[in-house]
Amino acid sequence: MTISLNWLKEIIDIPYTIEELDYTLTMLGLEVEKIHTSGKEFQGFVIGKVLTKEKHPDADKLSVCNVFDGTEERQIICGAPNVDAGQTIVVALPGAKVPHGGFEIAKRKIRGIESHGMICSQAELGIGEDTGGIWVLPDNCTIGMSLAQYLGLDDTIIEIGITPNRADCLSHIGIAREIAARTGGSIRLPSLQLTEDKNHSIHNDITIDVDTTSLCPRYAARTVKNVRIIESPLWLKQRLESIGMRPRNVIVDITNLVLMECGQPLHAFDLDTIQQRKVIVKTAQPQEEFTTLDGKKRILDEKMLMISDAERHIAVAGVMGGENSEISDSTVNVLIESAYFNPSSIRRTAKKLGISSDASYRFERGVDPDTIIYAVNRAAQLMADLAGGTITQGIIDIYDNPVIPPTITLRFAQIERVLGISVPTDTIQSFITSIGCIIISSQTDSITVQAPSWRVDIHQEIDLIEEIARLYNYDNIEPDRNAIFPADAEISPLFTSPERRHTIRHYLVHRGLHEIITYSFTDAGTASLSNTQTITIANPLGEEFSVMRPSLLPAMMKVIDRNCRNGQSSLALFDCGKIFSASKEKTFIKGIREKEELCIALTGDYQHQHWAEKQRKYDFYDIKGIVEELLFDSLHLSGIMLVPSEQDNAMYGPNRMDIIAHKKIIGTLGEVHRSIIKKFGIDQAVFAASISLSDIYTHPQKKLHYTMVSPFPFVRRDAAFTLAEDIAADEILRAVKGVNSPLLKGANIFDVFTGATVGEGKKSIALALTFGSDERTLVDLEINTHFQAIVEAIESGTGATLRQ
Repeated sequence: MTISLNWLKEIIDIPYTIEELDYTLTMLGLEVEKIHTSGKEFQGFVIGKVLTKEKHPDADKLSVCNVFDGTEERQIICGAPNVDAGQTIVVALPGAKVPHGGFEIAKRKIRGIESHGMICSQAELGIGEDTGGIWVLPDNCTIGMSLAQYLGLDDTIIEIGITPNRADCLSHIGIAREIAARTGGSIRLPSLQLTEDKNHSIHNDITIDVDTTSLCPRYAARTVKNVRIIESPLWLKQRLESIGMRPRNVIVDITNLVLMECGQPLHAFDLDTIQQRKVIVKTAQPQEEFTTLDGKKRILDEKMLMISDAERHIAVAGVMGGENSEISDSTVNVLIESAYFNPSSIRRTAKKLGISSDASYRFERGVDPDTIIYAVNRAAQLMADLAGGTITQGIIDIYDNPVIPPTITLRFAQIERVLGISVPTDTIQSFITSIGCIIISSQTDSITVQAPSWRVDIHQEIDLIEEIARLYNYDNIEPDRNAIFPADAEISPLFTSPERRHTIRHYLVHRGLHEIITYSFTDAGTASLSNTQTITIANPLGEEFSVMRPSLLPAMMKVIDRNCRNGQSSLALFDCGKIFSASKEKTFIKGIREKEELCIALTGDYQHQHWAEKQRKYDFYDIKGIVEELLFDSLHLSGIMLVPSEQDNAMYGPNRMDIIAHKKIIGTLGEVHRSIIKKFGIDQAVFAASISLSDIYTHPQKKLHYTMVSPFPFVRRDAAFTLAEDIAADEILRAVKGVNSPLLKGANIFDVFTGATVGEGKKSIALALTFGSDERTLVDLEINTHFQAIVEAIESGTGATLRQ
């Protein structure tokens, strides 16, 4: 939220320096993110008056002017054709830097005559275009006034981070209320003095029907006729520009001014474009098309609330207007809409349509239903004053079921119990009334209050206690630290960070992978890919965040797609995070199983292109190698196997393996299914692994022992076997390990070959066997004995044949 300090001072007296205001707002829970002063670019520019003008003796197109700058008279050479004596102009004093061009003004001689400044045009000041020369101001301007002050730019702009629950602070009046709660000051609202045309009733101009009051509890409207669509006056444009809004025309600018003043979004329709002069608030039909003000066609559904006339839709309620009813240069009569829409409905519509507007931002968080009439009246009066319009008599206000603010009982003992301090009763009552609450009844141990209509975040007792804490000032609350965190307090193991998580991250980072962090939420369509019963969020931020993620892999695929689209197609990534699924078992949170998962993904080139090495793509064996090194060499886990997968898996293709621990599948690795890759718009193979860290954290490790390096030489024997092509190489290694040879120090497959010389449906696997002893040098006889036992085990266990 961007706030103009000058604007704020018109609403409430501020007895603080800017530094004190910064601290005060922050302690009230309104974090000040940035403070900057506007108008600095116009330092050294003042309003002046041309006293005399004479022709330059040595230049036909130059004039020698005597100018008064409010302090002294100065001689200035000017080349503008429209300069003349008696004009009120803008003078750049020596030392000023011209905004357009960036050059600095200095005393200099021009054709032999000194010039002590410059008379400026709008183009040179960067605030407009030349219309024949210098900028001539009205005669009633104050001579000597700084240009920044004249333009209303001598202002301090405050950018405040507003939390989603504080919708009431999304306006200047809202911020003023907060300051008044601290200082006890009074808010000054602009006076309303409507002059209505008693000869014309609004009921002759428009008829309004609200079909769905649950989505639109209140709808008000006024009409203003015979307006002139002109440029806004300077003060209005300056006010909007100071907070970063672009002026358009006087009607649209007035609705934006009221929005930023009181927080109530308004919409102005061209009344003459509304068919049969009838407005209907209703939901859309499935797959209807509607073109919004930004020129984009939107596809609607049956849950989206629309503003319609007798023949078509004219606006997406609370989100954006339509092209067919917008204010244009030909507009004469205006319908002003001021309404209260259901926040959840607006949030859903805005997210699904991909629209974020100032109006939807406020409607999503909840506006004050009691401000609706003030806002529409304020806008109507401004349109009459600034656009020359005539306000039609009467107002339409459809409010069948008024929103009643909650009534809350606040116990004094509970305040002390929560805050740990004793707050005097009269101080409590003062704080509560300062934020707009009405005290309905008062007892010795409690008070009953009604929350103000604009505080949509106050529903229960704890909300009021929070208000007391921030008004008391958190810095004044001294907690009993021993009571809160005793020195011997222990953190539950449930919330400690597992040591193996650090080991896993350390290994993967040093292996060259990059860690990513993804949201715990996803959309329903993406969640359905994992074939898991999912958890739907009751009040999501939007459709794309409506389900708790059941797997990390879909989010990983989105990250890969985004990187590929940006030219980064070679990726090695990993993500550690929680996944969620529905459960009927007894869980920490009833009905929800929460597990921690690791997802690793490889795609693109194995390494950066290098002249000395041959380029290749990541393949299945890369992801398998990383998983094996992680589980066996880094974590030293025992009793884990990688076996070809026999279970159905929608996320991975047929080239995959399961990770088995204690006869339980704790993960899967392999090539991501082509249909999944295509769904995410990726056009290259992705190899991934999904591993349950919750199971890894509790799995036993091997007992590691130090073994002295043998001083005796090792002997290598190679053997090649012919076997069926569908037999996994891992079966050969398991057969080797099953021999339990005390002399065998290592077994490694170093070649796999298929071809006509081996036979159809066959393959050849070459195995390197390393023998050695820590006690002696081995002789051929004992090596041959162990070698032969391994060969026989491989042949009997896999059906392989030793190649001669």
